[in-house]
Amino acid sequence: MKYNSQTNPTSNFQHFMGVAPSQFNSNVKSQTLNQQQQNQHNQSRVSQLPVSRIEEINYQQPHEINQTNNDLHQHSSKGQHYHPLTMPCNWELARKHAQSRRTALEKKKDINKTTNVETCPCCGFEVERDEIPYCSNPMALSFLGSGFTLFYNYLKYCIIILFITLITKQIYNLYTSYEGSYCSHVKREKIEGHFVELPNCSDSLFLKLSLANKLDNRQALEYVQILNFINLFIVMIVLIYFRKSQRQIDTTIDEELLTPADYTVCVKNIPLGLGLDYKWELKHMFETCAVISDTKPIVVKKVVLVYDIEEIIEMEKQLDELVDRKKDIIKEYNYNFNHPKVLEMDQKIKELEHKIHLTEKEYERENKKFAGIAFISFDDENMKNLVLQENQHTQFERMKSYWNKGKLEGLSENDLSWHDQKLFIEQAPEPNEVDWEFIHVKTEEKISKRVKAWIIYLLVESAAFYSIYLIAHKVAKYGDEAREEEIQGKLDHDTMLKINILSFVISLSIVLFNKFAVAKIVHYIVDDEKISSKTKFQISFVYKYALALFLNAAIISFLVDIVILKNVEGAGGFLQNESQIFILNAVLPPFIWCVDPWSLCKNIWRWYIVRKGDKALLTQQEANKLMEEPDYLSAKRYSDIMKTMWFTFLYGTAIPLGTVCSAFGILIYYYVDYYNILRRRTVKESISIQLSTEMIEMLEYIIVWSAFGEMIMTYAFFKEISQIDVLLMVIAIIYASLPMEDISEYLFPVVNNEEIKSYDEGSLGFDTDYDRENPVTRHKAIEQWNEKQKMLIDSNHKIQKYYQQQDQFGYNNDDHYGRR
Repeated sequence: MKYNSQTNPTSNFQHFMGVAPSQFNSNVKSQTLNQQQQNQHNQSRVSQLPVSRIEEINYQQPHEINQTNNDLHQHSSKGQHYHPLTMPCNWELARKHAQSRRTALEKKKDINKTTNVETCPCCGFEVERDEIPYCSNPMALSFLGSGFTLFYNYLKYCIIILFITLITKQIYNLYTSYEGSYCSHVKREKIEGHFVELPNCSDSLFLKLSLANKLDNRQALEYVQILNFINLFIVMIVLIYFRKSQRQIDTTIDEELLTPADYTVCVKNIPLGLGLDYKWELKHMFETCAVISDTKPIVVKKVVLVYDIEEIIEMEKQLDELVDRKKDIIKEYNYNFNHPKVLEMDQKIKELEHKIHLTEKEYERENKKFAGIAFISFDDENMKNLVLQENQHTQFERMKSYWNKGKLEGLSENDLSWHDQKLFIEQAPEPNEVDWEFIHVKTEEKISKRVKAWIIYLLVESAAFYSIYLIAHKVAKYGDEAREEEIQGKLDHDTMLKINILSFVISLSIVLFNKFAVAKIVHYIVDDEKISSKTKFQISFVYKYALALFLNAAIISFLVDIVILKNVEGAGGFLQNESQIFILNAVLPPFIWCVDPWSLCKNIWRWYIVRKGDKALLTQQEANKLMEEPDYLSAKRYSDIMKTMWFTFLYGTAIPLGTVCSAFGILIYYYVDYYNILRRRTVKESISIQLSTEMIEMLEYIIVWSAFGEMIMTYAFFKEISQIDVLLMVIAIIYASLPMEDISEYLFPVVNNEEIKSYDEGSLGFDTDYDRENPVTRHKAIEQWNEKQKMLIDSNHKIQKYYQQQDQFGYNNDDHYGRR
């Protein structure tokens, strides 16, 4: 299907389905021309005004608006109106905002009783909420979307996998190591012409519980290899079923919770600079051309365009600078908020706010800075699915289109295209999952940013890797020297204690460095990638963070102790260091997460600022942010778990104690994290099943790491590689290469029994929508939504809900509702 639009005449549709262009419905063309003429008429009425009159109108409008807002600004602290830049702030309003942002359910309403429901004026969420019991099932979080329930199911299956590994393999492995006697056996070494008897290993509990203590029990080692083989096959089956479990949860929540994404697709590669009414054109195109195999007509309910908002962002930065200057002036004049200099700065702030709003209206009215991306919502979910089904594309097509500046050669009649540009249609993310600041960024800029991000990441990680390597190498050298002294009979107790303490400190430093420093560095790097959605941001963060954690905790010790120094079972060697990291990794993350230093610091800072009262000099927006709990970031949680699982399966055979530590560590982590999200965190992100699916893909590498760990341990101790290790490694690589999601869907199909509802019916329960999140359209959309809610409330006088957004930011005369 090919869709062409021209500026003269305004629209000309060619639908190549055996219908000649001359036979196309003439009403379409006449309607478009009439619309164009009407727009020209509206514009001509303005253009006919004398220039002096236009200037007078332009002067009077902001003047009247600003005068109105002077009153709003002066009384906002008393709670009559809400403005995000008000100073001094209203602390009671900020506390109510924090209450409305808690991870809690809206109170249930009895339709037979009159209920007054108070909402936060800045975000529209209800203030009074019912806490979720700590002992509840994570399905209670389904109102946040499926992402959070999926995360706790992810934790459950990680715990199940670890306990299966304990039962099938590690209990036997641990028992035979404990019963072993290799480390206590002595060997004769010739020192300076004399033979002395020395133990095979250092005297350490870690070594006694490791593979090293049964090196003389070949039968037990072979049994461990067989058990590892059996265990991995069981884990493979569990992982396939795990995928089914995640899909089932996502489907169940999707059946219960209708969201805008259920009706919406995201359309990319729309041609730019056509001078058309893009909303009307896209609506008509998708209703007439998007689906050809179904007789049921396609109905488009809403089209939301994406704009390049760089100019608006720069103006908002200027606005922030004006606010900072206002704070300095208030301090300079002894906190006199009514000083002429302060009022003068208020005026400048309001003028710039008004300019921002007019710019946004201009973008929408004239399609200025349109980015070639649109969100299109249909009347029901079946229509959306049909559009997606009949308009598929490949990654190769997107690459070819990028190299040809949007054009794509060899388009077929079934390809939905516009001016030789194939439209790339995909499932839309949720409105609050879209990063509206970066979604407009061009492909070439995204590529350069991500290449730059990976270069910086590799440089930073190499520096961190090398620093830890130098320290670990130094400690290992001490251990090597101690081993020599031990052989010579010169090693004293104090020297040995010093080495053990130093080894423990290094292990602790690695864990703490991973927990605090690496997370900050990776977050900064990923922030600069300009990723278009929050789920994709989380995926990028997890890949980089988990890899960094794994390299620092597992690979460095392998390189230093095994490859370079070949100190496996000696003092300060591989087995001792990694055993300590296992224990610290099991204890510290849950302990730190339980203490929650982030919340403690914010509580102290909040207490300090609130004590200042009006002298705190916070805007209402800043006060609202201060009163909130810290934000919850799923990516950090996934990274912690991923690193632990990889680490455990890589060295589990050599250090069976590590599996015990990891299993109970993640179990404690589960309950601590669930408490934190319910009581000590603010959830602002909406995470799709895509993140969970990617995390399962990463988790499945435990099969590869387990086979690899088995192989390197066999080689480290016996300088040989067994056939069963090679076979297991081949199976692991094949498993990692297979499309396991498709296999899981085939073996364990999940049926969606969702009742099909129309968009008008489903949208009544939407917490947000694309036009309400879009920075350019949200002001007008929020007003329309509030009016719609008022009409619904008026129809049922038993529930009276107070919506304050409609006058919250002033500028009532020109529909301005403040900043994003």
